[in-house]
Amino acid sequence: MAISAKHALLDQVLAEGLEYVFGNPGSTEVAFMDGLQDYPQLKYILGLHETVAVAMADGFGRALGKPAFANVHIAPGLANAMSMVYNAWKGGSPLVLTAGQQDTRFLATEPLLAGDLVRMARPWVKLAIEINRGDDMPMALRRAFKVAAEPPRGPVFVSLPQDMLDFAVNEPVIPTTHVSWRSRPDLEALDKAATLLAKAEHPIILVGDQLSYAGGQQEIGALAELIGAPIYAGSSREWNFPTSHPSYMGGFTSMGGARESLRDCDAVLAMGTGVLFGTIWYEGGSPYPADAPFIHVDFDSWEIGKNYPIAVGIRADPQSTAAELLPAVEKKQSAAQKSAAAARTAQVRTRKQADRDRAQQRTEADWDSNPISTWRLAGELKEVLPADPIFVGIGGTSGRAAMQSLIDLDKPGSFYDGGAALGFPLPGALGVQLAVPDRQVVGLLRDGDGMYSIQGLWTAAHYNIPVKYVVFNNAQYRILKLGMVHYLGESARKSEYIGLDLNDPPLDYAKQAQVWGIPAVRVTDPKDLGPALREMFSKSGPALVDVVIENSHHGYF
Repeated sequence: MAISAKHALLDQVLAEGLEYVFGNPGSTEVAFMDGLQDYPQLKYILGLHETVAVAMADGFGRALGKPAFANVHIAPGLANAMSMVYNAWKGGSPLVLTAGQQDTRFLATEPLLAGDLVRMARPWVKLAIEINRGDDMPMALRRAFKVAAEPPRGPVFVSLPQDMLDFAVNEPVIPTTHVSWRSRPDLEALDKAATLLAKAEHPIILVGDQLSYAGGQQEIGALAELIGAPIYAGSSREWNFPTSHPSYMGGFTSMGGARESLRDCDAVLAMGTGVLFGTIWYEGGSPYPADAPFIHVDFDSWEIGKNYPIAVGIRADPQSTAAELLPAVEKKQSAAQKSAAAARTAQVRTRKQADRDRAQQRTEADWDSNPISTWRLAGELKEVLPADPIFVGIGGTSGRAAMQSLIDLDKPGSFYDGGAALGFPLPGALGVQLAVPDRQVVGLLRDGDGMYSIQGLWTAAHYNIPVKYVVFNNAQYRILKLGMVHYLGESARKSEYIGLDLNDPPLDYAKQAQVWGIPAVRVTDPKDLGPALREMFSKSGPALVDVVIENSHHGYF
């Protein structure tokens, strides 16, 4: 029996096993919204701005591990959403984004709000299509869900002309068939990689976000200890390695100094990560040692060899590759190479412990500082966290060092971030919490970042989504001040930091939250911080602590 295309669309969403639709509607979504009332099993989560809706869907899809579904409003709404679409693209988020389009019967007249939606979306999505025949709806939606989910994952866009949603559909609605993506590495390439790693004297391993999808952390950890290599995070918009592992040394530099960090390296193994050394400020030429072999394993052949010459490139599943590299390297190592690697592993462990000792000493030294130190904030937060928390955001340049040094994240799915464009953590945390309701989500907000999507607080309150927010409030765009310091270098010129201070009037997140009835407090005195955090975690719904922290901007951390 024929059904309307709008019902076929929503049947397809249900067939994918989803229960949430994220959106912000407008006049071209009335047919879609009318159809929704026939599907009480689908919960519509309203964002008051398209950045909120798409960021929620981004977080939801990544935490759930399969494509989320979102709907926004025609050209202006899609334009509003594009910063979060960019994040989804850079973060490899499985997302099916739709937008209403004007009725095809008068599109040629260039009606109000209309635009070339497919062309608008195309730069930052894996696939962009428009439905031009009602009967194509089930097939087109299945294709969208399939493409979004296939590695390398990413967003897909579907334009929905209003009149198409009322056409009769005779095609069946069935669940999407997804491709089996596990793949073994080429044996010749594997043998070459094993040879290079076995003889390396100063290797490093870079891991990235594809591991959050593929797995392989245990195998890579064992491989690191076998060859005596420290492990660094390359791309790190998601949890990709247990931070307590003795070989894990945190994130690789992205704020300059890459050449110095790589100076003694004689081999790099990159597993499931894009490779961008020193991406914020230009340092002149490649920082990578010309005579050091580079081995790159990824789902995405585009990333392999994109920026730096490689000795071995393997397009394969990182977990399967690591599992096969381990015995291959061990077989090739001589007794002397094994002994040298063991000594390097011991040195890495010593470095790791020394870093942790310094972090503890820094925390103790800064404990009574006023304004509040980020080290105290991270230390107090560590003491009150519930079991298995999920962090969304990292607190920016102010919070990164302290959070990564003091709080271990060893369980998969423990961290998510946006990728590039500001505004993800506040609404993204809501999507993650909806996807993983049995774990406490903690949104770590930068004061400037959070204002890009402050409307998300209304959504948190309206749906009583129990995210707990901590604001690292230093009343400035700190990263831009760091950039100015870097730009001016040793010159005598001093900056007035025009447009980089956020203190007149101050950004008071506690007041913002209280407007919507969210329990919130602003903390300026260090002695009040611990009690405020404990009180926040005692709340059953959303809550927020706005922490006024020190605002220096000399040195990365």
